Amino acid sequence: MLIETENFGNIDIDENKIYTFENGLPGFERLKKFVIVEKDSSDSNSIFRWLQSTEDPKTAFVMMDVYKIIPDYNPLVYDDDLDSLGEISDDSLIIYNIVVIPKIVSKMSVNLKAPVVINLLTNKGMQMITKNEDYPIKYYFYEELKKKNGGE
Repeated sequence: MLIETENFGNIDIDENKIYTFENGLPGFERLKKFVIVEKDSSDSNSIFRWLQSTEDPKTAFVMMDVYKIIPDYNPLVYDDDLDSLGEISDDSLIIYNIVVIPKIVSKMSVNLKAPVVINLLTNKGMQMITKNEDYPIKYYFYEELKKKNGGE
């Protein structure tokens, strides 16, 4: 299936990899269908991905695999929230966190309080609020990323 995107032009996507967010995302409730796009598909080690709407070419969110920066990240969510994602197995959930990258890149942050959770078995996703009191909405991680990539 060919979709139009503002950031990547027209891209061919596998219809089996379209994820349905029944309630949309906060502030974007009208958009229900998304795909995950890797900016550089040759680099599977990249921590960044895009959550691209298939319904609106202009709507895409930068996400990251936060476990590569915070290996002990453990979002606690309400079981009732997970129910809406359908049947879950041990390895069917993927978790990403939305990143904000301002003009001053060193001020980029990731939302640890509200991860995006996707069930690969049902292709359903949602953004959930964790019960963890110590996870901030804005976690600044630029220095950690620099250290991880060998920068000083």
